[in-house]
Amino acid sequence: MRKISTLLLVLCLFLFIEASVSYAEGKETATVSTSKVVIDGEVVHSSGFNIQNYSYFRLRDLASHLSGSNSQFDITWNNDQNAIELTTGKAYSANESFRTPYYSSGKVYEAKLSTAKIVIDGELQSIQAYNIEDNTYFQLRDLASALKFDVSFDSATNSIVVEPYLPENAYQAAGASAGTDHIVQSYFSRWGEPIRSHLIQNIDGTFSSVTVDEEQVRIETYNKDYEVTSSKKLPLELPLYGAFYSGEKYNYIAYGQDNKEEDDSKEVIRVVRYDKSFNRIDSVSVKGGESYTIQPFRSATPRMAEHGDELVLHTSRLRYTASDGKNHQSQLTLIINTSNMSVTNYIGEFQKNHVSHSFDQFVKYDGKEHVLVDHGDAYPRSIVLHKGNGSQYKEVDLFRIPGSIGANMTGVSLGGFETSSTHYITAYNKADHSKVQSYTNFEMVGLDKDVRDIMLAVVPRTSLNSGEVNNITIAKYTSGTDHIGSTPKLVKIDENRFIVLWQEFDRENTPLDVKYVEVNGKGNPVGEINSIPGFVLSECDPIIMDDKLVWFADKKGKRIFYTIPL
Repeated sequence: MRKISTLLLVLCLFLFIEASVSYAEGKETATVSTSKVVIDGEVVHSSGFNIQNYSYFRLRDLASHLSGSNSQFDITWNNDQNAIELTTGKAYSANESFRTPYYSSGKVYEAKLSTAKIVIDGELQSIQAYNIEDNTYFQLRDLASALKFDVSFDSATNSIVVEPYLPENAYQAAGASAGTDHIVQSYFSRWGEPIRSHLIQNIDGTFSSVTVDEEQVRIETYNKDYEVTSSKKLPLELPLYGAFYSGEKYNYIAYGQDNKEEDDSKEVIRVVRYDKSFNRIDSVSVKGGESYTIQPFRSATPRMAEHGDELVLHTSRLRYTASDGKNHQSQLTLIINTSNMSVTNYIGEFQKNHVSHSFDQFVKYDGKEHVLVDHGDAYPRSIVLHKGNGSQYKEVDLFRIPGSIGANMTGVSLGGFETSSTHYITAYNKADHSKVQSYTNFEMVGLDKDVRDIMLAVVPRTSLNSGEVNNITIAKYTSGTDHIGSTPKLVKIDENRFIVLWQEFDRENTPLDVKYVEVNGKGNPVGEINSIPGFVLSECDPIIMDDKLVWFADKKGKRIFYTIPL
């Protein structure tokens, strides 16, 4: 009897110990992570935990911070499978107000093994998770492979680093000094501003980025693997930056400074010539009196072009006080003889190609004559093209803009200008002007949402009259869609092939795909519109390099090069 009792006691003890061990196996201790968390280039506040020396995070924290990236995903509840469902490639759409729970760094928490099921893109996944105070935490490395992002630990900064995957044909630059974010927006400014990011190809097979901030010009040269091989900095010679141009033999940068005192002898614009290694050669200056300028580059996007020894800077200026007591803005066109760096044309108050206000400027050469395109809101109120030599011009309105003379809101933005073998092609966008009741300096009254169609204005090179202008709709956004198209870009492949590109956004202004379509020399589309998910456009205009369309975008401290094979 005593043996039986002892046996039963041992059996009960064994069962108790086994049950205790089984219960303990479902629990772990968790401590708040002391590491910084960097997601897509930004330090974020996210309550992560260390469990068995692995990093665990809430799905909702991760989804929120990756939303808008190439690794974004949405979270919903799947009633049929009684599971958490993740949909990759979709922006996070939380219903509740987003709030990261607070946990004390000095406390030890109990983590219970979760029984939650998880479905990713319709497939049931086996991913271990723990529940901590009614929140479910997943291991980052498990999620990384399933949701397509990279995770690493930077011991130098004690940081957990989460990087979204780059889409195909996109490459992160190694060793580059990324500037402030400059990706295109779904918001349309009333006027332009100087372009501060450029990409140029070098004769030795390398290529260089030229970026400008408030203090300096930075040139970084890359090899074919997008690695920085050399860099150089140039100081701004005057406080204002205007434009950069890479010519056949030389590079040029336009600088400027204010002249509010209306000092006739004060230098207001300086165009500096550099060799192809950005060593300074010489310059030419423009004074306030001869150009009637109190502020150069005002509300404008200056650009340059060359033909032989002639260089044109097409820009704008705020002029000296007029008889009505006001300072009026208008275009300013400089023609420079680069053999001796001198201005050769009249640059006074009213030039032959006068446009006021001029909110954007483009210039190309057609033989010995230069061709100018301006975005005017008054005289004229149109997208206007001038072709001439400085002393005389032919003029044609490419698109007449409805509204009051001088109303800054035009519902139009320009994005590109090129010449084909037969036509001049201007890329722009336009709102649905039929819905606008009136135009002011600040709004288009009656228009609920400023959404615009992607357009081309095309006119024959040999027939500059309004009856020959053809306005072609490339993509319709003013009706039948809940998306927004950005201001388009226009890239020349050859004399009869061009690419029109734009960024698409949802109504919450989240970037979606980059759209592009090829058009011929008359502006007619060739084939269907293409979509590239995960790409973003920036202020940097694409160039053609090694049979690819190439540009870069600085975002969240990283420089990414995007390429489209042609």
